[in-house]
Amino acid sequence: MENYAESNTRFLLINDNWQGMVMDGSEENVAYIRTDKDIWRWDLQARCAFITKDNINALLSESGFDAELGLLSIDIDGNDYWVWEAIQSVRPCIVVAEYNSMFGLQPVSVPYDPAFDRIKAHHSKLYYGCSLSALEYLAEKKGYILVGSNLNGNNCFFVRKDIAGGIPKRTANDAYVYSHFRESRDEKGNLTYLRGEDRKAAIAHLPVVNVVTQEVKPLRSFL
Repeated sequence: MENYAESNTRFLLINDNWQGMVMDGSEENVAYIRTDKDIWRWDLQARCAFITKDNINALLSESGFDAELGLLSIDIDGNDYWVWEAIQSVRPCIVVAEYNSMFGLQPVSVPYDPAFDRIKAHHSKLYYGCSLSALEYLAEKKGYILVGSNLNGNNCFFVRKDIAGGIPKRTANDAYVYSHFRESRDEKGNLTYLRGEDRKAAIAHLPVVNVVTQEVKPLRSFL
């Protein structure tokens, strides 16, 4: 979410007059939103919170929204799988979730750590989140179908089964898009612009958990 200058829900806020709430762990980002000269035009709450699977339901309940949300966007660069798994207080019609295309097509995620920090987890900033297959597996358990991914290969979209109607269900195999982001960093925080398989190689030794079997192995074992 960061400072909400760019967001996958901003269009709905500005063009369709949606109301909403954004949460971010940075006081600076939240302060930016609250002091935006035009934010008074819309009913947008901004809350500073470091989201975990233990606090997400309380945070959502305190927002004042009904359980039947229109859209829930999950993009926290870390425990995305575990946080969505924990959500019980709302039943959004649409879920937008970030996936890590570096994790390939096995149903894997970073192991849950309530203090997970993408920058601290590995200097490359490539080790975070979960695979598209992991989200597909979770969505099925929670009553959603996968309907597609964006062209950048970082966001996927789910619709609740009871309202999906004739929208075709897709699999992770045919919805998967391999990202081309060159955002990797060295140990001093400088961009290294790794491409293609070199990005996977940089994090292949790090542990991931198969969310179906709960087996924990280095990422290279699942690629």
